[in-house]
Amino acid sequence: MFITKLNIHNFRNILYKDFYFKNKINIFHGENGVGKTSILEAIHLTASGKSFRKSATKSLINFKKKDFTIFLETVNNQTKKSFSINKNINGKFKAKINNKSIAKQSEITTVFPVISIDPEVYRLVDYGPLYRRNYLDWLVFHVKHDYMSLWKNTYKCIKQLNFLYKHKAPQNEIYFWEENFSNFAEELNLIRMQYFTLVSNEIKKMSSIMQSELSDLSLIFKQGWSNEYTLKEQLIIDKEKNRLYGQLQHGPHKMDIQIKDGKQQANQTLSRGQKKLLSIIFYMAYIEILIQNEKQPILCLDDLDAELDSNKLSKAASYFISTNSQIFITSVLKEKISNVFPQAELFHVKR
Repeated sequence: MFITKLNIHNFRNILYKDFYFKNKINIFHGENGVGKTSILEAIHLTASGKSFRKSATKSLINFKKKDFTIFLETVNNQTKKSFSINKNINGKFKAKINNKSIAKQSEITTVFPVISIDPEVYRLVDYGPLYRRNYLDWLVFHVKHDYMSLWKNTYKCIKQLNFLYKHKAPQNEIYFWEENFSNFAEELNLIRMQYFTLVSNEIKKMSSIMQSELSDLSLIFKQGWSNEYTLKEQLIIDKEKNRLYGQLQHGPHKMDIQIKDGKQQANQTLSRGQKKLLSIIFYMAYIEILIQNEKQPILCLDDLDAELDSNKLSKAASYFISTNSQIFITSVLKEKISNVFPQAELFHVKR
């Protein structure tokens, strides 16, 4: 997949801007606050329907405007496609593929994979399980498209069971939903474990090259309930607690990837720069799994050079260049970033 044109209208601080791309690597440079990140965010938003910056729809729309529109033209194996999305201040969503309206964002997401690495990427290592669950779930979704349906069914059961527990529903009604939940969740868990094994092998391999000082890195899959029991058995054990607290105590919604440096939790021992690089390595592994499954994602690297020393930045750049992916990068330091991406086309972004 290769983006040839990007049109942004009323998005963030960009009133109207066209970009045309001919190169594999594209660098947007300029002062802070001029809108460099917004360009990458527009690409990511078109692909996923979500911003990689936590923002309400209203804050995405340019001041005093009623909606924003993002339009992309792409080519893939000589096949041309266009994608567009529009959102208004009331949150109404419209999207098109090849100028034909579509009903769901997922119709774009399945055919237009984008991986974004932003300055907050360290949260993958440093913050709670939600970030690591989302990481693994998005990886599986891009490779196994029917996974989304299974995921939705599982989380529908979780929501329903929490409602029933909270309102002290009859046991026969609870049992019906627990039975469905167990079946969906066990299948979901098996798929997660399969892809965790694949991606964790890639992470360890790349970490030995990128961050060799972490010689005792270990990744542990925590499924969200005891390994000694099936989920059905866990539900029986948790029966009274689920009713007492009004929510499921265990299940795939509690899944996590435990990251250790030796015997210590990585988020307690690594520096912020080390956490950022390790999180970037997670996404390098993500890219490898997609490539192995004949997916070629677009890469958006926001402020990649921040908090990485020259050696680590050079290693990261070499990896990204080695992929066949089209790359979009932002930086305040033009010379520093262009030195490690020497073949890039440069775009000077002004206020």
